Amino acid sequence: MSVSYHSICQADKHYCTVCLSTVIPYRMRGEPKNIHSWQEKDVFIIAKCKHLMHMDCFQNWQEHCQDLSKRDPSLPLVTCCPTCKTEVKKEPENRMVYSTLCLDHCDRAETQDPKPSFLETPVQIPPQSLDTVKPSMDKALSANNFSAMWQLKSRYGITLSAAQLKELLWQSLPPSFHWYVTPSAHNKIRMALDLMTHDDASKWVVCDFLKEVLKRDQSETVVKLLVASKMLSENALKETLNYFISKGRFDDAEDIKEQYDVSINSAKLKGELVKAYESGKSTWDLKHILSLYDKDNMPCIVTLRDILKTVAMQPQDYSPELLGQNHSNFFDNYMGFINTLLSHGVREQMAVDVAMTKAVSTLSHKGLKWAYELKTNYQAKMDPAKLRVAMDRAVDLDKLFLLELITPLFANGKDAEVAIIGSLESLASKPDQYFGGYRDAKKTLKEQLERIGCWSSKAVNTLIKRAVENNDFSWANELNRKYNACLDPETLKNHILKEANYVKRRGHTQPDYLADLFAPLQLIERDNPGLPNAIQTAVDQICRMENFPLQQCIIDKLIEFSDSLPG
Repeated sequence: MSVSYHSICQADKHYCTVCLSTVIPYRMRGEPKNIHSWQEKDVFIIAKCKHLMHMDCFQNWQEHCQDLSKRDPSLPLVTCCPTCKTEVKKEPENRMVYSTLCLDHCDRAETQDPKPSFLETPVQIPPQSLDTVKPSMDKALSANNFSAMWQLKSRYGITLSAAQLKELLWQSLPPSFHWYVTPSAHNKIRMALDLMTHDDASKWVVCDFLKEVLKRDQSETVVKLLVASKMLSENALKETLNYFISKGRFDDAEDIKEQYDVSINSAKLKGELVKAYESGKSTWDLKHILSLYDKDNMPCIVTLRDILKTVAMQPQDYSPELLGQNHSNFFDNYMGFINTLLSHGVREQMAVDVAMTKAVSTLSHKGLKWAYELKTNYQAKMDPAKLRVAMDRAVDLDKLFLLELITPLFANGKDAEVAIIGSLESLASKPDQYFGGYRDAKKTLKEQLERIGCWSSKAVNTLIKRAVENNDFSWANELNRKYNACLDPETLKNHILKEANYVKRRGHTQPDYLADLFAPLQLIERDNPGLPNAIQTAVDQICRMENFPLQQCIIDKLIEFSDSLPG
């Protein structure tokens, strides 16, 4: 299907419609003066269609039309706009300007995109006549006359040879891209690719040109134009894929992989993933990178496993950085990276287990929740001893709410129960100041006992000792009744002596004041081998006290209790 030059040259009021260069008189340092883009030139504006061009470019177009009409008698000579083929008359409205300041007052071209004119309509001519016309392509190329080159292709099917293509491409590539020349350069290169011959020689020209563009690292749009030409070799496509990846243009990289079945190699994959991790890129970028390798490529699969293991085993255990408390936000990056690899199907059990250990070591809700996900979704396992250490640290740091999150992480119920009991024993041994006072301690410890549903004699005996030392006999009796907690002889002896001194200081005379002194006698195992000696020691010390009203009553009661003991 024939296409008009008007529809593809993308003429703008700041660009010459013949050479496609900007008409703005601006030149970057170091750029040549013999290119229209960077010269001040007379600019010709056609009144009817408002297309503009350099005056000498319009003259080149007219000379081309005259020359072509001589070579092809069937082509009448018509003076027309090189873009839309509107007939150009010598009207006073046609203007020549010399300064870009005048261009700002020029209207944008108003013509609609027409169908190809008779100048662009394909014709069949004898080979001899075609050979006569072909030299016009050389003239058009030397004059940078794109409108003429397009006419020759659309009317006669004449395309650029590989040598001509190379000349035009390298001429169209400026030393540096900037906002004055970038649109013009892109349009020239696109036109050159539209005009080329699709043969092997031209293919290598395009591949070599790609290398030059990538070496200069100037324009991603030009790279996309070269890809769209479908003239790149497999190696060139791989270079382009790596280029887009390095630029973070993952959508373009995925398009190349999908269309041309080229993928990232293991070395590049490793480099990009390591760079993404170290720079803390989003999981979105990671997913894009992971979509670019061949799923059947064993070196890539091995590389992914190695990276998962390497990242997972970083030595940040039990450090503030792991929680993301510093600027680098280590843990979020660490967790996101590993999760992305796992969700992509990368598997390495050792790495998963290590990641679970790190997650637990954060002692945070986020970390423990992730540890549970690793255990549930990826069968992660952790040394029970390390989980017990985590529970002890949670107790030491007064983060008791974390105990419920750590408990489900044990591989079996027996290990979990042992750890829970251990944390209860540790908690029971904490001083009242740890909780804020005895009342808070009692509330917390009671809640723990009721919630976990398991205990040890050591834990409840420590709690009953705490209750007696605070004269909380109601809770002491509850512990004795519910959990078979028993008071130790030493605590009983100390309590009796403390209460005897209190009665002595207060000078009480009524036996009713001895209730707290004798209350613990019901909380100790009567067959405890240390009990008789503890009672005897208490009696001896009370006997040596200075006389007080209830002294003998206490001694008699204790002797009576001692005599009732078995054996």
